[in-house]
Amino acid sequence: MNALAPLAGVAAVVAPVFVAAAVGYVWLRRRLPFDSAFVTAFVVNVATPCLVFSTLTRVRFAGEDLMQVALAAVAILVLTAVVGAVVLRAFRLELRPYLPGLMFPNGGNMGLPVCLFAFGEAGLAYGIVYFTVLSVTQFVLGPAIAAGRSDPGQVLRIPLLYVVAAALAVRGLDVAVPVWIVNATTMLGNAAVPLMLVSLGVALARLQGGGTGRALALSALRLGLGAAAGFAVATAMGLEGAMFGVVVLESAMPVAVFNYLWAQKYGNAPEEVAGMVLGSTALSFVALPVLLLLVM
Repeated sequence: MNALAPLAGVAAVVAPVFVAAAVGYVWLRRRLPFDSAFVTAFVVNVATPCLVFSTLTRVRFAGEDLMQVALAAVAILVLTAVVGAVVLRAFRLELRPYLPGLMFPNGGNMGLPVCLFAFGEAGLAYGIVYFTVLSVTQFVLGPAIAAGRSDPGQVLRIPLLYVVAAALAVRGLDVAVPVWIVNATTMLGNAAVPLMLVSLGVALARLQGGGTGRALALSALRLGLGAAAGFAVATAMGLEGAMFGVVVLESAMPVAVFNYLWAQKYGNAPEEVAGMVLGSTALSFVALPVLLLLVM
C-alpha cells in the first residue's frame, strides 16, 4: 500500500485538472452555451484578483521566500528565452511566431491549480508570485516579440499587479483585514480555479492545430526546456520543499493560450502556434505525473 501512496498523491493533483478541463472541452464540443468574453473578464478582473488577495493575506510566509520565487521566475524566463532563441535560429525558424510560446507557459489556468492541489495554499501563494512575474513580462515582452514593437504601458493595465501590491502592503503593515472583506474575496476567489480550468478546456476545443510535426516538436521543446530550466534554477538557488516544487511545476507548464492570440493578431503562423498550445497541453498530461513524482 505504501508503494502506491506517491501515485495516489499524483492522481489527486492531475485528475481534478484533467476533469475540469475536459468539462470545458466537452461542453463546447456539444455546442452548449458558453460566454467566453464574460468568463474571461470575470476571471481576470474579479475572481483571480480576489483569489490572489485572499491567499496572500491569509497564508503565512516569509517575504524573502516570495522574493526568491520571483527571482527564480525571472531567471527561468531569461534562460528559456536565450536557449529557445538559439534553438530556433539553429533550425532557421523565425523568432516572432515561436519564441513567445517557448518562453511563456500557462502559469495561470493550469499552473495555479496544479500548485494548489500539489502543495496546498502555500503552493498557491508561491504560484501566484511566479504567475505575477509571468503576467507582467508576458503582457510586455510577448506582444513586443510578436509585433516587433513594445508597449510598456500594458503593465499598468494588469489588475493582478495592483492586487499583489495591496496584499503585500497589508501583510507588511500588519493591517487587520475586515472579516467581510476576507469572506467576500475568499468566496469570489474560490470561483477562479474551476473557471480557469473549464475555460482552458473551452479554449482548446476552439483551437485548430496546424503544422503538426513542427508543432509537436516545439511542444516537446517547451515542456523539456521549461522543466530543465526550472530544475537548474531551483537547484542553483538552493530552493527546497514547496518553493522548489512550485518553481519547477510552473516553469514546465504547456504553452499559454495568450501566445496563440498574439500570433493570430499579428499574423505570425497562428495555426502552428495553436498546434503548440494543443500539443504541449496534451503532452503535459503525460509528463505531469512524472514531474509530480519528482517534486512532491
